[in-house]
Amino acid sequence: MTRSTRSLNGVLLGVLAGGLALGLWYASTHYALPEVSATASGSSAQDAGSADPERQEADAFAQLVLETLRTAGLQGEPRYDPEQFLIQLPAVNGQEPLTLFLSNFHDEYRAAPPERRGHVLQRLLRLNALPELPDTYEAVRPALLPVLRPRSYFELLGLLQTGAGPASGKVPVAWRPLGEVMAVALVHDTPDAMRYITSDQLASWGVSFEQASAVALENLRLRSPEPLETLAPGTCRSTWNDSYAASRLLLDEVLRRCPVKGQPVVLIPNRDLLLLTGSQDEQGQLLVAQWAERALATPRPMDGRALRRTSEGWVPFLPEPGSEARPAFHRLAMSSEARDYSEQEQRLNQQHEQQGVDLFVAGFLPQEDEHGRIFSQAVWVKGIDTLLPRVDLIVFMDSARGPEAPPVAMVRWDMVMRDAGHLLVPQKGLYPVRYRLAGFPSEEQLARWKQNPSAMDVP
Repeated sequence: MTRSTRSLNGVLLGVLAGGLALGLWYASTHYALPEVSATASGSSAQDAGSADPERQEADAFAQLVLETLRTAGLQGEPRYDPEQFLIQLPAVNGQEPLTLFLSNFHDEYRAAPPERRGHVLQRLLRLNALPELPDTYEAVRPALLPVLRPRSYFELLGLLQTGAGPASGKVPVAWRPLGEVMAVALVHDTPDAMRYITSDQLASWGVSFEQASAVALENLRLRSPEPLETLAPGTCRSTWNDSYAASRLLLDEVLRRCPVKGQPVVLIPNRDLLLLTGSQDEQGQLLVAQWAERALATPRPMDGRALRRTSEGWVPFLPEPGSEARPAFHRLAMSSEARDYSEQEQRLNQQHEQQGVDLFVAGFLPQEDEHGRIFSQAVWVKGIDTLLPRVDLIVFMDSARGPEAPPVAMVRWDMVMRDAGHLLVPQKGLYPVRYRLAGFPSEEQLARWKQNPSAMDVP
């Protein structure tokens, strides 16, 4: 991100803070992504964050990890990348280099009592000593399991793997989307870690993702005889604590253990918690929303977006307008969407800075107005090359009017798409979706929107 783009971000956030109250707290969790290689950032990145207490704490944790690795006899010299908060370990004895993504471990370390923090570091050491994946499919089959993660987990990995291919040593994890916002991948489960299965590995074994998934599901089924715990009639939670509780939503027989009102609705706020209620059970929905909110505040959160099981499969779910449970579900869903866009914005800015591209990546800004309505907004500035997120409300600004000038219009997304959709070009390969702006609405169009009393109506 260039200096001008950084300045633009600061100015726009200041304008919005002055005109609208930012009343929605959301989690900015950084996922610990699977193994990929990465280039370490230079000292300038560390200097830029030296005055930030959070960065200082994160850097101190990274140095502790580095010292622990060296004390344990690590061969070669690891490299710390403060911008992506990872440690790149050297290749040893012909094995692939390993990347340690530190965010989740840092969260666990901070949350643990002092006497347990050494165990977090020991888990990192065991990751460094993981054995190689077995050579044959028959050897891998008994330990194959399915894992559920937010779709953005793997889409962000794709951004990190720009230019991936055999020459770079970067191989993509095999995964499939589920319910639009989630994804299913396969892992080789060991006592110390999950090793993701790549597309190249499946090809080398001569099996498809679907064939391996069927084996993984059967392995999970054999591990899942326990009943669900009833929280209220028609509302249940999982009892497994094996990092695969969320994956049980793939097993119909598990869901049938909790008879629900309407269609099954699930929340999976972390990998060890599956919450289940019904699409026609308002009190059950309120109960699982409370559980999900607490779980998302703990280390290693997953996602706050609910899914509903239909005859066509899983789809995102929000209670009907007017439902007492809708605000809680909406807030949970928006917190995860905001996190996804924030992570994507960070990765895109890093790429643009490395490539010398001056392209403004507009922020996804959750808001809560004086009536308690929750919505998202983004800023569209005249004359600025921009990637815009999909939001509820677009704030139009004209920088030529001066830094103190108010927005020239604030308009609902659907109305903008209807009247000026040709100016928003969806960008292939980006999830969550972003649009490259191809101009600015005319003065006449802006005036028509401002005269429309429903232009600013939000959910």
